Amino acid sequence: MKIDYANRFTLAALLVLILVGFAGCERKKEGNDVSTSVVNPSKPFAGQSIVLIVPTLEARLIRGPILDEVESFEKKTGGKVRVVTPSWNETIEKIDQSLKDPNLKYDIFVVISMWNGTLLGNNHIEPIPEAIKKQIDWDDVLPIYRNTVLSWNGKAYGLPYDGDCINLYYRKDIFEKPEYKAAFSKRYGYPLAPPKTWKAFRDIAEFFNGWDWDGDGKVEYGMAGLRVKDDISMLQFFAQAGAYAKYPDDKAYYFDPDTMKPRINNPAFVRALSDYVDFMKFGPPGMASFAGHDVRNSFASGEVAMALDWADMGIFVANSPVSIIKDKVGYAQIPGSNTVYNSHTHRWEKRHNDVSSISGNWMFLVNKDSKHKDLAFAFAAHMTSKEMTKKLTATNGTAVNPSRYSHFNDPASWEQAGFSTASAKAYLDEITVSLSNPNVVYDITIPGAGEYYQAIDEYAYKAVKGEMTPQAAMDHAAHSWEQITDDLGREKQIVFYKSSLN
Repeated sequence: MKIDYANRFTLAALLVLILVGFAGCERKKEGNDVSTSVVNPSKPFAGQSIVLIVPTLEARLIRGPILDEVESFEKKTGGKVRVVTPSWNETIEKIDQSLKDPNLKYDIFVVISMWNGTLLGNNHIEPIPEAIKKQIDWDDVLPIYRNTVLSWNGKAYGLPYDGDCINLYYRKDIFEKPEYKAAFSKRYGYPLAPPKTWKAFRDIAEFFNGWDWDGDGKVEYGMAGLRVKDDISMLQFFAQAGAYAKYPDDKAYYFDPDTMKPRINNPAFVRALSDYVDFMKFGPPGMASFAGHDVRNSFASGEVAMALDWADMGIFVANSPVSIIKDKVGYAQIPGSNTVYNSHTHRWEKRHNDVSSISGNWMFLVNKDSKHKDLAFAFAAHMTSKEMTKKLTATNGTAVNPSRYSHFNDPASWEQAGFSTASAKAYLDEITVSLSNPNVVYDITIPGAGEYYQAIDEYAYKAVKGEMTPQAAMDHAAHSWEQITDDLGREKQIVFYKSSLN
Protein backbone atom coordinates (compact mmCIF):
# COMPACT_ATOMS: atom_id res chain seq x y z
CA MET A 1 0.00 0.00 0.00
CA LYS A 2 1.33 3.36 -0.91
CA ILE A 3 1.54 5.78 1.98
CA ASP A 4 0.73 9.41 1.14
CA TYR A 5 3.27 11.18 3.44
CA ALA A 6 2.45 14.57 1.99
CA ASN A 7 -1.21 14.30 2.96
CA ARG A 8 -0.34 12.97 6.40
CA PHE A 9 2.07 15.91 6.99
CA THR A 10 -0.61 18.34 5.88
CA LEU A 11 -3.21 16.83 8.22
CA ALA A 12 -0.76 16.81 11.14
CA ALA A 13 0.19 20.42 10.59
CA LEU A 14 -3.47 21.39 10.38
CA LEU A 15 -4.16 19.57 13.65
CA VAL A 16 -1.31 21.44 15.39
CA LEU A 17 -2.62 24.79 14.17
CA ILE A 18 -6.12 23.96 15.41
CA LEU A 19 -4.81 22.97 18.86
CA VAL A 20 -2.67 26.10 19.15
CA GLY A 21 -5.58 28.27 18.11
CA PHE A 22 -7.86 26.54 20.63
CA ALA A 23 -5.34 27.05 23.43
CA GLY A 24 -5.00 30.70 22.47
CA CYS A 25 -8.74 31.17 22.62
CA GLU A 26 -8.85 29.59 26.08
CA ARG A 27 -6.14 31.96 27.33
CA LYS A 28 -8.06 34.94 25.97
CA LYS A 29 -11.20 33.68 27.69
CA GLU A 30 -9.29 33.67 30.96
CA GLY A 31 -8.38 37.34 30.41
CA ASN A 32 -4.64 36.78 30.07
CA ASP A 33 -2.33 38.52 27.63
CA VAL A 34 -0.70 35.75 25.61
CA SER A 35 2.48 37.81 25.21
CA THR A 36 3.06 38.02 28.98
CA SER A 37 1.47 34.81 30.25
CA VAL A 38 4.83 33.05 30.15
CA VAL A 39 7.45 34.59 32.43
CA ASN A 40 10.84 35.14 30.88
CA PRO A 41 13.37 34.15 33.57
CA SER A 42 15.84 36.72 32.28
CA LYS A 43 13.22 39.50 32.58
CA PRO A 44 11.05 38.48 35.54
CA PHE A 45 9.04 41.72 35.71
CA ALA A 46 8.08 42.07 32.05
CA GLY A 47 4.67 43.70 31.74
CA GLN A 48 4.79 45.21 35.27
CA SER A 49 5.20 48.88 36.14
CA ILE A 50 5.58 50.90 39.33
CA VAL A 51 5.60 54.57 40.29
CA LEU A 52 8.20 56.06 42.64
CA ILE A 53 7.93 59.49 44.28
CA VAL A 54 11.00 61.45 45.41
CA PRO A 55 11.18 65.21 46.00
CA THR A 56 13.19 67.60 43.88
CA LEU A 57 16.03 69.13 45.87
CA GLU A 58 18.66 71.50 44.50
CA ALA A 59 20.82 70.20 41.66
CA ARG A 60 20.11 66.45 41.35
CA LEU A 61 20.53 65.53 44.99
CA ILE A 62 18.99 62.20 46.10
CA ARG A 63 16.82 61.79 42.98
CA GLY A 64 19.69 61.98 40.46
CA PRO A 65 21.12 58.48 40.99
CA ILE A 66 17.59 57.03 40.95
CA LEU A 67 16.87 58.58 37.56
CA ASP A 68 20.25 57.39 36.29
CA GLU A 69 19.60 53.76 37.24
CA VAL A 70 16.07 53.36 35.86
CA GLU A 71 16.97 52.58 32.25
CA SER A 72 19.51 49.83 32.99
CA PHE A 73 17.22 48.29 35.62
CA GLU A 74 14.34 48.20 33.17
CA LYS A 75 16.47 46.57 30.46
CA LYS A 76 17.70 43.95 32.89
CA THR A 77 14.38 43.05 34.52
CA GLY A 78 11.70 44.00 32.00
CA GLY A 79 9.85 46.05 34.64
CA LYS A 80 9.00 49.71 34.20
CA VAL A 81 9.80 52.37 36.82
CA ARG A 82 8.22 55.81 36.52
CA VAL A 83 9.84 58.45 38.76
CA VAL A 84 7.76 61.41 39.95
CA THR A 85 9.76 64.38 41.29
CA PRO A 86 7.60 67.16 42.80
CA SER A 87 8.95 70.02 44.89
CA TRP A 88 9.48 69.50 48.63
CA ASN A 89 6.13 70.97 49.66
CA GLU A 90 4.29 69.33 46.75
CA THR A 91 5.71 65.98 47.82
CA ILE A 92 4.18 66.41 51.27
CA GLU A 93 0.82 67.23 49.69
CA LYS A 94 0.95 64.42 47.11
CA ILE A 95 1.86 61.73 49.63
CA ASP A 96 -0.90 62.87 51.97
CA GLN A 97 -3.35 62.88 49.06
CA SER A 98 -2.26 59.42 47.89
CA LEU A 99 -3.11 57.93 51.28
CA LYS A 100 -6.71 59.12 50.91
CA ASP A 101 -7.32 58.78 47.15
CA PRO A 102 -7.47 55.18 45.83
CA ASN A 103 -6.84 56.48 42.31
CA LEU A 104 -3.48 58.02 43.26
CA LYS A 105 -0.98 55.42 44.38
CA TYR A 106 2.79 55.33 44.66
CA ASP A 107 4.56 51.98 44.87
CA ILE A 108 7.76 53.39 46.37
CA PHE A 109 8.20 56.41 48.62
CA VAL A 110 11.75 57.83 48.80
CA VAL A 111 11.51 59.96 51.91
CA ILE A 112 13.29 61.02 55.08
CA SER A 113 12.40 59.72 58.52
CA MET A 114 9.87 62.52 59.15
CA TRP A 115 7.41 60.30 57.26
CA ASN A 116 7.71 57.37 59.68
CA GLY A 117 4.66 58.26 61.73
CA THR A 118 2.40 58.89 58.76
CA LEU A 119 3.53 55.92 56.69
CA LEU A 120 4.81 53.34 59.17
CA GLY A 121 2.67 54.24 62.15
CA ASN A 122 -0.48 54.10 60.05
CA ASN A 123 0.41 50.73 58.50
CA HIS A 124 0.86 51.90 54.90
CA ILE A 125 4.25 50.24 54.35
CA GLU A 126 5.23 46.63 53.66
CA PRO A 127 7.89 45.24 56.05
CA ILE A 128 11.18 44.27 54.41
CA PRO A 129 11.12 40.54 53.53
CA GLU A 130 13.94 38.44 54.95
CA ALA A 131 15.17 37.63 51.43
CA ILE A 132 15.55 41.34 50.67
CA LYS A 133 17.35 41.94 53.98
CA LYS A 134 19.83 39.26 52.98
CA GLN A 135 20.17 40.73 49.49
CA ILE A 136 21.08 44.20 50.79
CA ASP A 137 23.23 42.87 53.67
CA TRP A 138 21.03 44.28 56.45
CA ASP A 139 23.58 43.57 59.20
CA ASP A 140 26.05 45.89 57.46
CA VAL A 141 23.75 48.86 58.19
CA LEU A 142 24.77 50.84 61.29
CA PRO A 143 22.51 50.14 64.30
CA ILE A 144 21.76 53.85 64.83
CA TYR A 145 19.91 53.73 61.49
CA ARG A 146 18.87 50.08 61.39
CA ASN A 147 17.18 50.11 64.79
CA THR A 148 15.71 53.63 64.75
CA VAL A 149 14.84 55.54 61.59
CA LEU A 150 14.49 52.41 59.42
CA SER A 151 12.26 50.55 61.88
CA TRP A 152 8.96 50.97 63.69
CA ASN A 153 7.98 49.01 66.80
CA GLY A 154 10.88 46.63 66.27
CA LYS A 155 10.04 45.79 62.65
CA ALA A 156 12.17 46.85 59.66
CA TYR A 157 10.48 48.86 56.90
CA GLY A 158 13.01 51.29 55.43
CA LEU A 159 15.69 50.27 52.95
CA PRO A 160 18.80 52.39 53.73
CA TYR A 161 19.71 54.81 50.94
CA ASP A 162 21.45 57.56 52.90
CA GLY A 163 22.73 58.11 56.43
CA ASP A 164 22.70 61.71 57.59
CA CYS A 165 24.31 63.73 60.33
CA ILE A 166 25.17 67.42 60.45
CA ASN A 167 28.74 68.50 61.24
CA LEU A 168 30.96 71.57 61.23
CA TYR A 169 33.53 72.15 58.47
CA TYR A 170 36.31 74.72 58.88
CA ARG A 171 39.43 75.99 57.15
CA LYS A 172 42.14 74.05 58.96
CA ASP A 173 44.94 75.91 57.15
CA ILE A 174 43.56 79.30 58.18
CA PHE A 175 42.88 78.28 61.79
CA GLU A 176 46.51 77.15 62.09
CA LYS A 177 48.14 80.39 60.93
CA PRO A 178 50.27 81.66 63.87
CA GLU A 179 49.44 85.33 63.28
CA TYR A 180 45.69 84.61 63.27
CA LYS A 181 45.95 82.48 66.38
CA ALA A 182 47.76 85.28 68.19
CA ALA A 183 45.32 87.98 67.05
CA PHE A 184 42.29 85.90 67.99
CA SER A 185 43.68 85.05 71.44
CA LYS A 186 44.45 88.69 72.10
CA ARG A 187 40.96 89.79 71.08
CA TYR A 188 38.84 87.09 72.72
CA GLY A 189 41.02 85.83 75.55
CA TYR A 190 41.18 82.14 74.57
CA PRO A 191 42.92 80.08 71.84
CA LEU A 192 41.62 79.81 68.31
CA ALA A 193 40.36 76.25 67.77
CA PRO A 194 37.31 74.48 66.32
CA PRO A 195 34.42 75.87 68.40
CA LYS A 196 32.98 73.72 71.19
CA THR A 197 30.09 76.11 71.87
CA TRP A 198 27.86 78.39 69.84
CA LYS A 199 29.39 81.36 71.67
CA ALA A 200 32.83 80.36 70.39
CA PHE A 201 31.36 79.77 66.93
CA ARG A 202 30.05 83.34 66.95
CA ASP A 203 33.40 84.73 68.06
CA ILE A 204 35.25 82.90 65.30
CA ALA A 205 32.69 83.86 62.66
CA GLU A 206 32.99 87.49 63.77
CA PHE A 207 36.79 87.36 63.75
CA PHE A 208 37.02 86.03 60.18
CA ASN A 209 34.24 88.16 58.77
CA GLY A 210 34.74 91.04 56.34
CA TRP A 211 38.44 90.94 55.44
CA ASP A 212 40.86 89.16 53.12
CA TRP A 213 42.25 86.42 55.34
CA ASP A 214 43.45 84.15 52.53
CA GLY A 215 45.35 86.77 50.54
CA ASP A 216 43.41 86.43 47.29
CA GLY A 217 42.53 90.11 47.11
CA LYS A 218 38.85 89.49 47.96
CA VAL A 219 36.86 89.98 51.14
CA GLU A 220 35.96 86.73 52.92
CA TYR A 221 33.29 85.92 55.51
CA GLY A 222 32.95 84.04 58.76
CA MET A 223 30.41 81.29 58.12
CA ALA A 224 27.70 79.82 55.89
CA GLY A 225 24.59 77.78 56.64
CA LEU A 226 21.15 76.99 55.23
CA ARG A 227 18.43 79.62 55.49
CA VAL A 228 16.25 79.25 52.37
CA LYS A 229 12.50 78.81 52.84
CA ASP A 230 10.49 75.82 51.54
CA ASP A 231 13.44 73.45 51.69
CA ILE A 232 15.14 71.53 54.52
CA SER A 233 16.62 74.48 56.43
CA MET A 234 14.54 73.64 59.50
CA LEU A 235 16.39 70.35 59.91
CA GLN A 236 19.57 72.37 60.35
CA PHE A 237 17.87 74.84 62.67
CA PHE A 238 16.75 72.04 64.99
CA ALA A 239 20.27 70.60 64.91
CA GLN A 240 21.62 73.96 66.13
CA ALA A 241 18.90 74.33 68.75
CA GLY A 242 19.76 70.99 70.32
CA ALA A 243 22.70 72.41 72.27
CA TYR A 244 20.29 74.59 74.25
CA ALA A 245 17.05 72.61 74.09
CA LYS A 246 17.89 68.87 73.97
CA TYR A 247 18.31 68.10 77.66
CA PRO A 248 20.56 65.02 77.90
CA ASP A 249 18.35 63.18 80.41
CA ASP A 250 15.15 63.76 78.46
CA LYS A 251 14.32 61.87 75.27
CA ALA A 252 11.61 64.37 74.34
CA TYR A 253 12.60 67.43 72.36
CA TYR A 254 9.84 68.98 70.23
CA PHE A 255 6.82 68.38 72.51
CA ASP A 256 5.85 67.59 76.06
CA PRO A 257 5.21 63.85 75.69
CA ASP A 258 2.24 63.83 78.08
CA THR A 259 0.30 66.73 76.56
CA MET A 260 1.82 67.39 73.10
CA LYS A 261 2.28 71.01 74.13
CA PRO A 262 5.02 72.38 71.86
CA ARG A 263 8.34 73.27 73.46
CA ILE A 264 9.52 75.30 70.50
CA ASN A 265 8.66 78.68 72.04
CA ASN A 266 10.51 78.04 75.29
CA PRO A 267 13.65 80.10 76.10
CA ALA A 268 16.02 77.49 74.61
CA PHE A 269 14.49 77.44 71.15
CA VAL A 270 14.06 81.21 71.16
CA ARG A 271 17.76 81.61 71.98
CA ALA A 272 18.60 79.20 69.14
CA LEU A 273 16.52 81.20 66.66
CA SER A 274 18.16 84.41 67.90
CA ASP A 275 21.55 82.84 67.10
CA TYR A 276 20.25 81.59 63.76
CA VAL A 277 19.34 85.16 62.81
CA ASP A 278 22.37 86.82 64.42
CA PHE A 279 24.93 84.59 62.69
CA MET A 280 23.76 85.80 59.30
CA LYS A 281 25.64 89.06 59.80
CA PHE A 282 28.85 87.01 59.50
CA GLY A 283 27.82 85.26 56.28
CA PRO A 284 28.05 86.19 52.61
CA PRO A 285 25.52 88.58 51.09
CA GLY A 286 22.27 86.82 50.27
CA MET A 287 22.64 84.08 52.86
CA ALA A 288 18.93 84.41 53.70
CA SER A 289 18.25 82.42 50.52
CA PHE A 290 21.09 79.89 50.87
CA ALA A 291 20.23 76.26 50.04
CA GLY A 292 22.66 73.37 50.43
CA HIS A 293 24.51 73.94 47.15
CA ASP A 294 25.04 77.61 48.07
CA VAL A 295 26.62 76.64 51.39
CA ARG A 296 28.89 74.10 49.68
CA ASN A 297 29.91 76.43 46.89
CA SER A 298 30.63 79.22 49.35
CA PHE A 299 32.88 77.06 51.51
CA ALA A 300 34.61 75.13 48.72
CA SER A 301 35.41 78.31 46.78
CA GLY A 302 37.21 79.77 49.80
CA GLU A 303 34.61 82.42 50.60
CA VAL A 304 33.93 81.45 54.24
CA ALA A 305 35.95 80.12 57.16
CA MET A 306 33.28 77.73 58.53
CA ALA A 307 30.18 75.95 57.28
CA LEU A 308 27.46 73.77 58.75
CA ASP A 309 26.31 70.94 56.53
CA TRP A 310 25.56 67.27 56.15
CA ALA A 311 28.31 64.88 55.10
CA ASP A 312 27.76 66.07 51.51
CA MET A 313 30.30 68.81 52.19
CA GLY A 314 33.21 66.40 52.57
CA ILE A 315 32.83 64.82 49.16
CA PHE A 316 31.96 68.15 47.54
CA VAL A 317 35.15 69.81 48.75
CA ALA A 318 37.22 66.79 47.73
CA ASN A 319 36.24 66.68 44.06
CA SER A 320 34.03 69.57 43.01
CA PRO A 321 35.45 71.69 40.15
CA VAL A 322 34.79 74.83 42.23
CA SER A 323 36.84 73.60 45.19
CA ILE A 324 40.12 75.34 45.89
CA ILE A 325 40.52 74.02 49.43
CA LYS A 326 41.07 70.29 48.95
CA ASP A 327 43.05 68.92 51.93
CA LYS A 328 42.67 72.26 53.73
CA VAL A 329 39.49 71.25 55.55
CA GLY A 330 39.00 70.40 59.20
CA TYR A 331 36.04 68.38 60.47
CA ALA A 332 34.31 68.87 63.82
CA GLN A 333 31.10 68.27 65.71
CA ILE A 334 28.38 70.89 65.65
CA PRO A 335 29.00 73.23 68.61
CA GLY A 336 27.43 72.60 72.00
CA SER A 337 26.63 74.87 74.93
CA ASN A 338 27.78 75.33 78.51
CA THR A 339 24.17 75.81 79.60
CA VAL A 340 21.12 73.74 78.71
CA TYR A 341 17.43 74.32 79.36
CA ASN A 342 15.49 71.82 81.47
CA SER A 343 11.91 71.78 80.18
CA HIS A 344 10.66 70.04 83.32
CA THR A 345 12.01 72.56 85.82
CA HIS A 346 11.81 75.49 83.36
CA ARG A 347 15.33 76.49 84.35
CA TRP A 348 18.72 76.83 82.69
CA GLU A 349 21.39 74.51 84.06
CA LYS A 350 25.16 75.03 83.92
CA ARG A 351 26.40 71.84 82.31
CA HIS A 352 28.10 71.28 78.98
CA ASN A 353 25.78 69.79 76.40
CA ASP A 354 26.93 68.24 73.12
CA VAL A 355 24.29 67.03 70.70
CA SER A 356 24.47 65.24 67.38
CA SER A 357 21.83 65.54 64.69
CA ILE A 358 20.80 62.37 62.87
CA SER A 359 18.56 64.31 60.54
CA GLY A 360 17.44 63.49 57.04
CA ASN A 361 18.22 59.80 56.46
CA TRP A 362 16.68 59.03 53.08
CA MET A 363 15.15 55.58 52.65
CA PHE A 364 13.03 53.55 50.25
CA LEU A 365 9.62 52.44 51.52
CA VAL A 366 7.39 50.01 49.61
CA ASN A 367 3.66 50.68 49.68
CA LYS A 368 1.70 47.88 51.32
CA ASP A 369 -1.00 48.32 48.65
CA SER A 370 1.37 48.07 45.69
CA LYS A 371 0.18 45.58 43.07
CA HIS A 372 3.79 44.80 42.18
CA LYS A 373 5.61 44.61 45.50
CA ASP A 374 8.24 42.19 44.17
CA LEU A 375 9.22 44.68 41.47
CA ALA A 376 9.18 47.54 43.97
CA PHE A 377 11.44 45.67 46.39
CA ALA A 378 13.74 44.64 43.54
CA PHE A 379 14.30 48.25 42.48
CA ALA A 380 14.57 49.46 46.10
CA ALA A 381 17.14 46.74 46.86
CA HIS A 382 19.08 47.65 43.72
CA MET A 383 19.34 51.29 44.82
CA THR A 384 20.16 50.55 48.48
CA SER A 385 22.62 47.68 48.08
CA LYS A 386 26.02 47.76 49.75
CA GLU A 387 27.73 48.15 46.38
CA MET A 388 25.47 50.89 45.07
CA THR A 389 25.54 53.01 48.23
CA LYS A 390 29.31 52.66 48.57
CA LYS A 391 29.68 54.06 45.07
CA LEU A 392 27.21 56.87 45.69
CA THR A 393 28.69 57.97 49.02
CA ALA A 394 31.96 58.62 47.22
CA THR A 395 30.29 60.47 44.33
CA ASN A 396 29.83 64.23 44.44
CA GLY A 397 26.36 65.61 43.89
CA THR A 398 24.33 62.61 45.10
CA ALA A 399 23.68 63.64 48.75
CA VAL A 400 24.02 59.95 49.64
CA ASN A 401 26.09 59.79 52.83
CA PRO A 402 27.63 56.89 54.79
CA SER A 403 25.21 54.59 56.63
CA ARG A 404 27.00 51.22 56.72
CA TYR A 405 30.01 49.67 58.43
CA SER A 406 31.47 48.98 54.98
CA HIS A 407 31.37 52.70 54.16
CA PHE A 408 33.84 53.37 56.98
CA ASN A 409 36.16 50.36 56.80
CA ASP A 410 38.64 51.52 54.19
CA PRO A 411 39.54 55.25 54.11
CA ALA A 412 42.04 54.60 51.32
CA SER A 413 39.20 53.60 49.00
CA TRP A 414 37.93 57.18 49.19
CA GLU A 415 40.98 58.38 47.23
CA GLN A 416 39.02 57.78 44.01
CA ALA A 417 36.64 60.50 45.21
CA GLY A 418 39.45 63.03 45.58
CA PHE A 419 40.28 62.57 49.26
CA SER A 420 43.73 61.91 50.57
CA THR A 421 43.72 58.89 52.89
CA ALA A 422 44.40 61.16 55.88
CA SER A 423 41.57 63.53 54.99
CA ALA A 424 39.16 60.66 54.36
CA LYS A 425 40.03 59.16 57.74
CA ALA A 426 39.45 62.50 59.50
CA TYR A 427 36.13 62.91 57.66
CA LEU A 428 34.89 59.41 58.50
CA ASP A 429 36.15 59.60 62.09
CA GLU A 430 34.17 62.77 62.73
CA ILE A 431 31.01 61.20 61.33
CA THR A 432 31.64 58.21 63.60
CA VAL A 433 31.82 60.51 66.63
CA SER A 434 28.48 62.06 65.65
CA LEU A 435 26.89 58.65 65.29
CA SER A 436 28.22 57.59 68.69
CA ASN A 437 26.72 60.46 70.69
CA PRO A 438 23.80 59.20 72.83
CA ASN A 439 22.22 62.69 72.96
CA VAL A 440 20.64 62.85 69.51
CA VAL A 441 18.23 65.16 67.74
CA TYR A 442 16.11 63.04 65.43
CA ASP A 443 13.56 64.30 62.93
CA ILE A 444 9.91 64.67 63.90
CA THR A 445 8.60 61.21 63.01
CA ILE A 446 4.90 61.34 63.88
CA PRO A 447 1.87 61.87 61.62
CA GLY A 448 1.70 65.49 60.48
CA ALA A 449 5.48 65.91 60.54
CA GLY A 450 5.41 67.70 57.20
CA GLU A 451 2.83 70.17 58.45
CA TYR A 452 4.77 70.81 61.67
CA TYR A 453 7.92 71.51 59.65
CA GLN A 454 6.07 73.78 57.24
CA ALA A 455 4.74 75.87 60.13
CA ILE A 456 8.12 76.37 61.79
CA ASP A 457 9.68 77.06 58.39
CA GLU A 458 7.16 79.80 57.66
CA TYR A 459 7.59 81.68 60.92
CA ALA A 460 11.31 81.14 61.47
CA TYR A 461 11.87 82.62 58.03
CA LYS A 462 9.93 85.70 59.06
CA ALA A 463 12.51 86.12 61.82
CA VAL A 464 15.32 85.58 59.30
CA LYS A 465 13.87 88.35 57.15
CA GLY A 466 13.42 90.68 60.15
CA GLU A 467 9.63 90.62 59.92
CA MET A 468 9.18 89.10 63.39
CA THR A 469 11.21 88.83 66.57
CA PRO A 470 12.45 85.31 67.38
CA GLN A 471 10.02 85.08 70.31
CA ALA A 472 7.02 86.18 68.22
CA ALA A 473 7.99 83.79 65.42
CA MET A 474 8.21 80.83 67.79
CA ASP A 475 4.96 81.78 69.53
CA HIS A 476 3.15 81.80 66.19
CA ALA A 477 4.75 78.50 65.17
CA ALA A 478 3.78 76.92 68.49
CA HIS A 479 0.19 78.07 68.01
CA SER A 480 0.15 76.46 64.55
CA TRP A 481 1.55 73.26 66.03
CA GLU A 482 -1.28 73.17 68.58
CA GLN A 483 -3.82 73.47 65.75
CA ILE A 484 -2.14 70.69 63.74
CA THR A 485 -2.16 68.43 66.80
CA ASP A 486 -5.83 69.10 67.49
CA ASP A 487 -6.75 68.47 63.85
CA LEU A 488 -4.97 65.11 63.89
CA GLY A 489 -6.28 64.15 67.34
CA ARG A 490 -4.27 65.06 70.43
CA GLU A 491 -4.61 61.71 72.18
CA LYS A 492 -3.52 59.85 69.06
CA GLN A 493 -0.55 62.17 68.63
CA ILE A 494 0.50 61.62 72.24
CA VAL A 495 0.60 57.87 71.60
CA PHE A 496 2.57 58.35 68.36
CA TYR A 497 5.06 60.75 69.96
CA LYS A 498 5.73 58.51 72.95
CA SER A 499 6.22 55.59 70.58
CA SER A 500 8.66 57.62 68.50
CA LEU A 501 10.79 58.31 71.58
CA ASN A 502 11.34 54.59 72.07
